[in-house]
Amino acid sequence: MKRFCAVLLAMFFMIGNILATSEVLDQTLAAVNGTPIFVSEFNSVFLPILEQYKQNVPITEQTEEKVGKLKDEILNQKIEEIILKQEVKKQRIKVLKKEMQDAVDDVKKKFKSEAEFKAELKKENITIAEFEKKLTDQLANVKLIKQSVEANVKPPTEIEVKDIYDKAAARVKVKKTDISSEDDLIIANFANALKRACGEHVRLRQIFISCPKGATAVQVKSAQEKIVAVKKELQKKSFAEVAGQYSEDSDSKQRKGDLGVIAKGDLFPIINNAVFAMKVGDYNREPIKTEAGYHFFKVEEKHASRDITFDDVKNDIAGVLYQNKARKAYAEYINDLKSKANIKINKIW
Repeated sequence: MKRFCAVLLAMFFMIGNILATSEVLDQTLAAVNGTPIFVSEFNSVFLPILEQYKQNVPITEQTEEKVGKLKDEILNQKIEEIILKQEVKKQRIKVLKKEMQDAVDDVKKKFKSEAEFKAELKKENITIAEFEKKLTDQLANVKLIKQSVEANVKPPTEIEVKDIYDKAAARVKVKKTDISSEDDLIIANFANALKRACGEHVRLRQIFISCPKGATAVQVKSAQEKIVAVKKELQKKSFAEVAGQYSEDSDSKQRKGDLGVIAKGDLFPIINNAVFAMKVGDYNREPIKTEAGYHFFKVEEKHASRDITFDDVKNDIAGVLYQNKARKAYAEYINDLKSKANIKINKIW
């Protein structure tokens, strides 16, 4: 239940992380029970998201239709935000000052210092008062949803949980992957997770030398020189030391090349076959080439395949089933509020 509320709080925070301008003298995009959504207010949320979309989606896929759907999603989120705020007021839900302060403190814990927290607010052009007001609104929404939605969501029974486990385990045995319904999607996803958990695992350390597909002659030469240097260093230093010095994977480099525990089948076939054939302590003397570049891997640990019992995973399955029920209940609740609201949209993309 706590996880469901945390997801909702994160969702509301993400949607409203940029405050709308308080004085707006432009067109009304939509109205919810008389409360307007101005074009500039909509753009204050939409434009930063559009910028991220343009950076992450290939330009050939940035069609007018897809951008229009993105606009629809943001407008719908704004409408739901207003409806929830109106329902909070209607039900006279209050947030205590201590609750708000505890939430502020929780957010601050994500930053290294008070100065870094304030710098982030400045970057987002939000004052501490505006931030606290937005956070208070979000906490009120969470309270509303807890009492109106979560209170009516029953945890799954052990029979329901066991049914999912049995069906997923059967899929693993027969290697069935087809999906035909929402329930099948849950079963199929859990079957994949079960298959990974049951299979072999290795803990790997990596040294990565970048040389992407289509690299120039200069880039290829540079990569080859680094490979020669890595080979020499590995004769004198530990794999971890060399990874920390030479690896060009910025994420794993900070951990001296440690990639953590990886399930068999999660890596490219050429890498998968090589590392699972190695013994603990071994590393490949010649780098493995992929489209990204060259890889040296060291096997730190190996874990044999094992059976996963119902008791091992029943709490995980129950959590997934509960969240699925909660999402459905929330969708039904918000749709019911929307059906009773007077919503006018003045602009179609």
